[in-house]
Amino acid sequence: MRAKLSVPKPRRGRVAGGALRMAIGASAIGLSVGCALTGGARGRAMAPHAQLKLVNAVEASTAPGVAGSRAAPRDAAAADNPLGLPVAPTNGDPLSGARFFVDHESEASVAARRYPQLRLIADQPGTARFGAFSGPDVGRAVHDYLVRASREQPGTVPLLATYRIVDGHCGNWTPTPGDQDSYHAFISRFARGVGRHRAVLFLEMDSLITAPCLSRQGVSVRMHELQGAINVLITDCPRLVIYLDAGAADALSAPHAARLLRRAGVGKIQGFFLNSTHFDWTSKEIRYGDQVSRLTGGKHFVINTGENGRGPLVPPDRVHQGNEVLCNPAGRGLGPRPTTNTGYPTVDAFAWTSNPGESGGACVPGAPPTGAFWPAYALMLVRNAHFTVDSHFNRTSTSANGTRRRKRSHKHVHGTS
Repeated sequence: MRAKLSVPKPRRGRVAGGALRMAIGASAIGLSVGCALTGGARGRAMAPHAQLKLVNAVEASTAPGVAGSRAAPRDAAAADNPLGLPVAPTNGDPLSGARFFVDHESEASVAARRYPQLRLIADQPGTARFGAFSGPDVGRAVHDYLVRASREQPGTVPLLATYRIVDGHCGNWTPTPGDQDSYHAFISRFARGVGRHRAVLFLEMDSLITAPCLSRQGVSVRMHELQGAINVLITDCPRLVIYLDAGAADALSAPHAARLLRRAGVGKIQGFFLNSTHFDWTSKEIRYGDQVSRLTGGKHFVINTGENGRGPLVPPDRVHQGNEVLCNPAGRGLGPRPTTNTGYPTVDAFAWTSNPGESGGACVPGAPPTGAFWPAYALMLVRNAHFTVDSHFNRTSTSANGTRRRKRSHKHVHGTS
């Protein structure tokens, strides 16, 4: 029996909106898939005259209105310390020791002027999202954001995400040549906007977790699109640390995620990111990420902990409703604070890529439209915050200093810490 498809409203990003969470059932036990829809036709930017060979070199011209020229290839020093940190990391984590940009113009910061409790969210680094919703020139949009970040907080590293490749089609879908042309144009302009600015990029949220929405040919096209995007970015953006979507522990199996990552070109970048549109327990994501890491040659990963302090809200019928509620689930809380000091050797960072407090849509009473910052929901997240890594999964893990430690097996201690 196939699980029922549930499609909540789009959930928009910190820079602009377009993310939609939806649960997709893919087996008799159900499969939750966080899916963000950009809500716009992807093929309008370029005529579908031919399918691009996305793995080839990108255009040499610069984006109109964006200062600077195409960046030179990475040298050995940049590869070891791409962010140009004062103390070069030596632990395989290029984020180690980085200070992340905190956007004091964010909706959370504005809301905190009225609700001081929300400073708990506003004072943490969020993630600026870019997609079809970013206006006619994504290159200009990301360039302006990065310039403002470097001017307002010199020495900090902005966190970025793209949400462009997922366009809302589901059900044996194959992207058209026009779709591919449009995406290539988008990522090329985005890369030229980033240029030599330093940043961390979470590339194409939900791009792999939504693979069940695609036909076999569609999956192949998606892999070529991601390969092309990675090639463009590593060529044009020498100071960009890139992680690729790998879903969540309650959505894809580790072997499946690893196969997709390898096909998409994860070997060329730092690693992958998890839980970006889900609320799964941090402990389970660490275990899942370690499994995927072993299957991808030891790649490192980042976990979204923005709203998972109380874990997922499991629906009564997982077969038809998916493994967790993804649109404004009640009773959730902030999870571990953003940090690069995670204590786990393959976990480069905990990050709040979900920008806590943004509405997932008008799917519950009182919820504002998708993407609007919802103070009531944000205040709930603050009240229910749990900032330490939970102990829901019984495992033995290796800490950053090489010692072995065992987590408590099952009991979760509620409340803030």
